Amino acid sequence: SAECAESRSDFRGGAGNRQHPAKDHPLVVEIHLVRHGRSALVHDGSWFRWADVHAYEDAYDAHGIRDDDRPSADLDVLLGANPKIVASDLPRAIASAQRIAPRHQVELSPLLREIRLEPPRWIPLRLPIQVWDVFSHVQWSYRLFSDADHEYVRRAREAVDWLVDHAARSSNVVAVTHGGFRRILDARLVARGWRRSSAKRSYSNWSVWSYRG
Repeated sequence: SAECAESRSDFRGGAGNRQHPAKDHPLVVEIHLVRHGRSALVHDGSWFRWADVHAYEDAYDAHGIRDDDRPSADLDVLLGANPKIVASDLPRAIASAQRIAPRHQVELSPLLREIRLEPPRWIPLRLPIQVWDVFSHVQWSYRLFSDADHEYVRRAREAVDWLVDHAARSSNVVAVTHGGFRRILDARLVARGWRRSSAKRSYSNWSVWSYRG
């Protein structure tokens, strides 16, 4: 993207034989969005009314990740490029970033926090938390399709500005974030001209969505 393009000086054979690196050796700038590991919260399978969903989210937000959960091999490859590591400031994202890169300094930001579910109040039933999550997924699919304004969209714009700024200085950024907010970040990155590295995208824990500027 234009926001993160950089050039490098490259001189060969003196002033009379100067090469233009922007054409011959373009700088590859990448942003990788990683979903955190599996939560350490032990859920007993209870079903919830809409009014109880946020209490479950509060408990989920307070937990880190499972002790036996390990990053995927894809993340080991990313670390070989000595990336800038950033993460949401929620415990599960912090713990995930530390497990991905225990020797790296991690910069935390609330900009990368997860969205909150918005359970429809007109549904009187108790439902599994996964069903309430499906409602949110459908709701956000419509919002992203229609380019609707929302506080989380505005936060995603600010987060993308922040990530692009890091990428301009570090060329390779690994951002540990969350499943719902990552979809909004994806839409904003693409709108800014960033290219998805792959058409196949997983929503599983530790999955990576990559972009080139």
